[in-house]
Amino acid sequence: MNLFEYSGRKESLSSSPLSTRMRPKSLDEFIGQEHILGKGKALYNLVENKTIPSMIFWGAPGTGKTTLAKIIAEKSNMNFRSLSAVSSGLADIRKISEEVIFQRTTSSKKTILFLDEIHRFSKTQQDSLLPLIEEGILILIGATTEHPGFSIINPLISRVKIFKFNPHDEKSINNILNKTIRNKEEFFSDSDIIIEEDVINVLSKGCGGDARKAIDTLELAVLSSKTINNKKLISKNTIKDLLKNNFIYDKQSDNHYSHISAFIKSIRGSDPNAAIYYLARMLRNGEDPLFIARRLIISASEDIGLADPNAMLIANSAFESVNKIGMPEGRIPLANATIYLCLAEKSNSSYLAINSALNEVEANPINDIPVHLMNADTALDKKLGVGEGYTYDHDSKEGFIKKNNFPEKIQNKDFYKPNDRGIEIKLKEKFERLWLSE
Repeated sequence: MNLFEYSGRKESLSSSPLSTRMRPKSLDEFIGQEHILGKGKALYNLVENKTIPSMIFWGAPGTGKTTLAKIIAEKSNMNFRSLSAVSSGLADIRKISEEVIFQRTTSSKKTILFLDEIHRFSKTQQDSLLPLIEEGILILIGATTEHPGFSIINPLISRVKIFKFNPHDEKSINNILNKTIRNKEEFFSDSDIIIEEDVINVLSKGCGGDARKAIDTLELAVLSSKTINNKKLISKNTIKDLLKNNFIYDKQSDNHYSHISAFIKSIRGSDPNAAIYYLARMLRNGEDPLFIARRLIISASEDIGLADPNAMLIANSAFESVNKIGMPEGRIPLANATIYLCLAEKSNSSYLAINSALNEVEANPINDIPVHLMNADTALDKKLGVGEGYTYDHDSKEGFIKKNNFPEKIQNKDFYKPNDRGIEIKLKEKFERLWLSE
């Protein structure tokens, strides 16, 4: 018995979602991920040559990670065991490894362990996989929706090959849906179904590159449509209705961080249209508006800074406004701040200055303070010369007296390098006049 065919398959799977019943059973049937599975590509060659290393499949839901793992096991004539890191632990890993070691006394077949949601395993649990991989007891195929660099321990990363799965493009989803509809064995063969024009295109655009969502939404549309004159009409409005409020967005996942990254980089790039677009996507997907407002404050500090200090006031004001009025009205001050920050002059001089100073402190820790900058709080301090040499700037005509304020071992470091943009032009002029002129 292989992974996909067994007696009574139709009866056993009849209650499974359509997407499960439509899983491809071979590489030839697999649609999408051509960048790693196209003929001549690395993963394609590994599967064809039946030289399967331990791997991690990283990508969004519905991109074929589980399906491909099963195809690889079938193609390579290997045993296939599957666990979910959500509900499994060390005991399950030990049990499978003991069974595999026992089986190897009677069979030379290797075993693939497919570990779904591998990023949910703790460091200790991930450590337990290392000897199983090194000693060849198991071939691990892990699946994760999160960036392996953040969620997988380095020793495990060094022992596996990582393949990135991309969200399906509209063409791939179209092909998958049309293939599903043509499969009369699985796709409601007993019903007379009429699919309105553009339904497939609406589904392809609205499923976010998730083939599972596209197929199961189509199935749900059939199940929820009324039968009139022994026919079911699947309309694009029905599809739109089912897709409404159905987003792939996890505030703890890469999706969350990718959205905020695109938002901030659009602001940094002075692109108000793109920034507003990503703001709308985050709000529509249920992102915390205060999280967005905090990132606006960071952007105003890091990317705009002294070129337009007003940006910081506007970003802070947006945070306070959202905190007071909540949503949906909070979207308006967020939009105001976003557009202002996009079009404000940009300067990261303060950001670079503090980072440079921190690096200096880290590399050259010094405890002493110049005597002239210290306060003589007691008579003893004065007797010891504390505060001697200090000149009071306000006593000068310009309110400035040039002096060396650094510790003796650090002489006049240039941490601050002003820019020629916005209000900072005036700050630069004063800085150069005070400190760079002879």
